[in-house]
Amino acid sequence: MTAATQPAPEVEFSIGKLTFRQAFQRGFRLRCPACSRGKLFRNWFQMHGCCSNCRFSYERPAGYFLGSTYINYGCTASLTTVTYVILLFGFGVARERLLPIALAFCVIFPLVFFRFARSLWLSLDCYFDRAGASEAMSGAGSIESRSEVTDKL
Repeated sequence: MTAATQPAPEVEFSIGKLTFRQAFQRGFRLRCPACSRGKLFRNWFQMHGCCSNCRFSYERPAGYFLGSTYINYGCTASLTTVTYVILLFGFGVARERLLPIALAFCVIFPLVFFRFARSLWLSLDCYFDRAGASEAMSGAGSIESRSEVTDKL
C-alpha cells in the first residue's frame, strides 16, 4: 500500500469537542487544530499540506489566511501603542528615542509573529466553523492523492 491509499489514523480528538482554550493553545503552539500533534509549518513561511498525524488538511482556498493578517496587525498595533504610551508617559522616555525603536518593532515583529497569527487563525476558525473543519478532515485524503498525481506528471 502506498501512503496515499493507507487509511488515515484515527483522530483522538474530535473537532466537535474542541474548546476555545484548546484552539488557542494549539494555535499558539503551532500545532494541528484537530489532534495537536502535527506541526503546521515546514519552515519559517511554508505550511505543510496536511497534518502528519491525523491528515487534517491545512490547505485552504485563496484569500483564506487574509484574516491572519488582521490578527498580526492587531497584535503589532496594540503592543506598539501600549508600550509607546507607557514608556512616554509612565517612564518619561524621550519621543526621539522611542520612535526609531517603535518603527523597528513594527517592521520586525510582524515577520516573527507571522506563523503564530496564521496558526491562530486556522485554529480559531476550526473552533468557530466546526462544519468546515470536519470537511477538511474528511477531504484530506483527496488532497494527498491529488498532489501525488501532479508529482507523477
